[in-house]
Amino acid sequence: MIRYLIMGISKTEISLRRLLSAAPNQQNQSKLMHYVATLREQLEQLSEEKTPQGLPRVTKAKVNEYYEKIEAVASRIAAQVPDTEVSDANFAKDSTNDSSPKVEDDTRSPTSPQLRRRIVPANSKEQSYDADLSKPIKLDTAAQAHIDRNRKLQEDLTDEMVVLARQLKERSQMISQSVQNTEKIFDSTE
Repeated sequence: MIRYLIMGISKTEISLRRLLSAAPNQQNQSKLMHYVATLREQLEQLSEEKTPQGLPRVTKAKVNEYYEKIEAVASRIAAQVPDTEVSDANFAKDSTNDSSPKVEDDTRSPTSPQLRRRIVPANSKEQSYDADLSKPIKLDTAAQAHIDRNRKLQEDLTDEMVVLARQLKERSQMISQSVQNTEKIFDSTE
C-alpha cells in the first residue's frame, strides 16, 4: 500500500480498484448489487478528493473511466436478472441515484430535450411507456442537485484553468524576457 501512496493513489482509489477487479468474479447477485452501490459511493468520494494544492486528486477522464467500468458491472446485473425479479424500487433507486458522478463535458438545462430520459414505471406490468419528447422533463431534487453539483464542478474547473493559463502566460513572458536579456549580454560581450 505504501507503493500506492507514494504514487499519489488514495486509499479510496485502491479500494475502488480492488472491488472493480473482484466484481467480475462475483456470482452472488445480491453481493454484486452491493458491490455496485459501494463502487458508486467510492467513486463519489474519489471525485471529491483534492490534493494539498487544492486540485482534484483524480482526473475527469479517470473518473469517467471508473464510471464506465462500474456501469458495465451494473449492466451485467441487469442482464442476468429477469425483468420479473427486478423490483420497482431498484429502478427508482438507480434512476435517481445521486452517487453516480460522471462528469459531463457540457452543461444542459434541466428542461433540455437533449437530456437522456429514463422511464421509471410505477408498476412494470401496468405502466405504458409515454415518451413524449416535446414535454419538459421534471427532475426530482436529487437529480437537480446532481446536475447543479456537476455544473459547479465545471465552473470551478474552468476558473482554475483560467488561473493556470494566466500563470503559464506570465511565466512564458518571464522566460522570453530572460532569454532576450541573455542574448543581449552575449551580443555585448562579443
